[in-house]
Amino acid sequence: MKYRSVTLLALTAQFADNRTITIDLDMADPISEIYLDVRAKNNGGFPTVGPPLDTVTKIEIVDGSDVLYSLDGIEAEALDIYHSGQWPRGQRNTYEAAQENTHVVAISFGRWLWDEVLAFDPQHFSNPQLRVTFDYDAGGKTPNYAKLKVIAAMFDEKAISPSGFLMTKEIKRWSHAAVGHEYTDLPTDYPYRKLFLQSRYNDNPPNWIFAHIKLSSDQDKKVIIDNELLELVSGIAKENAYVYESMTASPSGGATHIHVTPTMDVIATAAQLVVDEAPAWACAVAGGDGGYLDYYTSIMHPANLRVSGMCPHGTIAIPFGLQNEIDDWFDVAPIGNLKLDVTSGVITAVQKCFIQQYRPY
Repeated sequence: MKYRSVTLLALTAQFADNRTITIDLDMADPISEIYLDVRAKNNGGFPTVGPPLDTVTKIEIVDGSDVLYSLDGIEAEALDIYHSGQWPRGQRNTYEAAQENTHVVAISFGRWLWDEVLAFDPQHFSNPQLRVTFDYDAGGKTPNYAKLKVIAAMFDEKAISPSGFLMTKEIKRWSHAAVGHEYTDLPTDYPYRKLFLQSRYNDNPPNWIFAHIKLSSDQDKKVIIDNELLELVSGIAKENAYVYESMTASPSGGATHIHVTPTMDVIATAAQLVVDEAPAWACAVAGGDGGYLDYYTSIMHPANLRVSGMCPHGTIAIPFGLQNEIDDWFDVAPIGNLKLDVTSGVITAVQKCFIQQYRPY
C-alpha cells in the first residue's frame, strides 16, 4: 500500500470547557494532509454567535518555539477553500436545535493531495506537535459542547523525499479607524505562494472594510499590488472566491440571523422541510453581507437553505505566480523590505493578514 488514512485522534468525548488538545506528530512517514473534524451541538435558541468554526480559536503546528502553522478556525477554512476549491469539503452544516454541526477542515502541506515534492516530514523536526484550541461556545448556535477528531493522509510504502512543505501563519490582526492606513512589514524569509486578507463583520461586505491594498518592496522601489479589494477579487484573486453551501435551520419563530460562509454578493433561498397545509407559513431570507443572513419563519419549522456568494469568511487570496510551479512563486530573499499598506474602508472591524509560504527542508 502506497498511501493510508490514519486516525491521529479518535473522536473525543463531548467537552463543555475551553481547552487545548495536543497531538504529537511523531510518525516516521510524511504527511500530505491533516483533517480536523470539528463538531458542536447546537443549543435550542437563537441568536447564533458566529460561524461554527469560531469555536476553534487557534490551530498550530509547532516544533518547540518554531511555529510551522498558525491560524484560527475560520482562517483555516478560508485557506482550505481557496487552496483546494473543495467546498463543502465535508460538513453537516445545520442550525437546527439540538443537532451536531460538523465542519471538516484540511491542513494541506502540498499543492495537492499526495504531492510528492511538498509534504510534511516529521523526521526533519525534533518534537512536532499539533495543537487545537477551543472556545467551545464561541461560534455557531451557542453550542452545548464540542468534539474533535483528527485524521492524517500519509504516505506509506511509497518512499518520497519532499523538498519542503507549505507553511501558513497569521502575521497580524488589527482594528483600524475607517479610512486610515495600516502598515505591516512582512517577513522576507521564505518564498510566498499566497497572501490572505480577512475580515468578517455583520451586515458589512469585506470591500467596505478593506478599501485599498498596496504591496511594495524596498520603500516603493517596486509596487507589486496597488488595487481596491473589488479589483483584486474580480481579477487575480478570483479563483475559488465564489462559494456555494447548503444548510438546515429551525428557528423559534420570528426574525433571526444565521452566519454563512460567503460574505459579499450573497444570494440565498429557503425551502420548508415540513408540509403544513393549515395554516400556511412564511420562510424568507434576506441580506447576507458579512456572512450575516436574515432568516425569517412565521412558525417553528425547519428549512433547507442554499447560499452562494463571494469572499469566504470575508477573505481574499492573492496568488503569486503559477500556483503549481514552485520556482514561479514570489522569492522575497533578495528584498530588503516588504511592506503591506491596507487602507480601511467605511467600517472599522478586526482585520487579519496571513501568508502561505514554501518552507524548504
